[in-house]
Amino acid sequence: MSSRSRISKLSDLKRFDSIYLRVTAVLLLGLLAAQWVSERLYQEERERVVSHLIAGPLGQRLSQVAQKLEHTPAAERGELLQVLNSPRITFTLPATPGADTEPGPLHHLQDRLRETLGDGRRVMVTGQPSAIRDELPTLIQISLSLSDGQHLVATHYAPEESAHTPSRHLPLLTGYFLAIAVITLLAMRWAVRPLQRLAHAADVLGRDLSGAPLAETGPREVRQAARAFNTMQNRLASYLNDRLRILAAVSHDLKTPITRLKLRSEMLPDGVQREKFLRDLDDMETMIASTLDFLRGESRQESGVLLDINALVSTLRDDMQAINNIVEVVGEASRPLLARPQALKRCLANLLDNAVRYGVSADGSAGNLVQITVEDGPELLTLHIDDHGPGIPDHELEQMFEPFRRGETSRNRTTGGAGLGLAIARNLARAHGGDVTLKNRPDGGLRATLILPRN
Repeated sequence: MSSRSRISKLSDLKRFDSIYLRVTAVLLLGLLAAQWVSERLYQEERERVVSHLIAGPLGQRLSQVAQKLEHTPAAERGELLQVLNSPRITFTLPATPGADTEPGPLHHLQDRLRETLGDGRRVMVTGQPSAIRDELPTLIQISLSLSDGQHLVATHYAPEESAHTPSRHLPLLTGYFLAIAVITLLAMRWAVRPLQRLAHAADVLGRDLSGAPLAETGPREVRQAARAFNTMQNRLASYLNDRLRILAAVSHDLKTPITRLKLRSEMLPDGVQREKFLRDLDDMETMIASTLDFLRGESRQESGVLLDINALVSTLRDDMQAINNIVEVVGEASRPLLARPQALKRCLANLLDNAVRYGVSADGSAGNLVQITVEDGPELLTLHIDDHGPGIPDHELEQMFEPFRRGETSRNRTTGGAGLGLAIARNLARAHGGDVTLKNRPDGGLRATLILPRN
């Protein structure tokens, strides 16, 4: 997987893995669970109340009908039932009793009817399923035993309008949930906004210590975090400035003895020794200047502008070819990039210089050919610098970014520098919000990849 795709996937994860989404999901799930429990309790209570209301008059009617049937000869009971039937309730005398079944939501009604009709009668209540789950059925059948063993089945019909009138509590609960969900989303967005500001300030701090302090507003905890962040920023800036001033003073003080040593070396009678002295003194000056550049961080001293990457790469290619280095450019940027020109130029120049300096193959057949590949996308701009050298052992790739770490042990021993080129390049890239990585190419050579975000 390329660095570009890895960063893109990480950014997708960041969009979905957030406190805002997590807490919102927990609150909404909790609200749904609470509403489900409320709905179950409501249905249970409603069934109990409705069953109690139905059981009273229905139990009295059944008791009266059962008593009349018990005092009527069996042959005349059918005619009596025709008289007792009504639009709300009808009676029949089945030849065989029905099998016991679970009453479902009618268990309250069944228990209440058994209490009303007495323990001496066998009572079983069933019903047709309702259109609304867990609601009482619109047609209820009550089977009860008479004293002579015969069974009476009463069919109770609910009012016609009640079968078509939906329960009003479901729309109310739905509206209640939607209202709470909207309020939760707005409240969570307001709550996490200080964290987003803090994250943005931390990202800016990594690029520029001299940025504006974080506003110390909001709730007490947020103010405390902002105050601690600003204190940390001030301490870091003060520490780095003090260190830079000390190193600048040391560098200035070293120039005088180095100059005196150069003058004295000119008086050496041995020309070979004189050249060695002068070379060592030049190396000392180069190392001091490189160290100051590394610690100073040139990217912090200039403002970002829209930079033509194609023109910058072409300029660096021409500079390298002017000193007999072969540099090829593949691809181009589709649009300018917001960057600090001198810092980005220094970063690319260091990577190219590193490729040219160490990228010669062991037998010298590949020469000092370097290829720059430009890959542009909507979120990232990636530049690959490929050489044809012997590469670096994989376990040492990350170590090459350490200050004063040189690659002669694994590459060309006859060339070298102060060992700060890659360290400076990575610092400058990270100051732009990007990074520099190293990777051995499958067909030989090393690939340095510069990744820059498009803000």
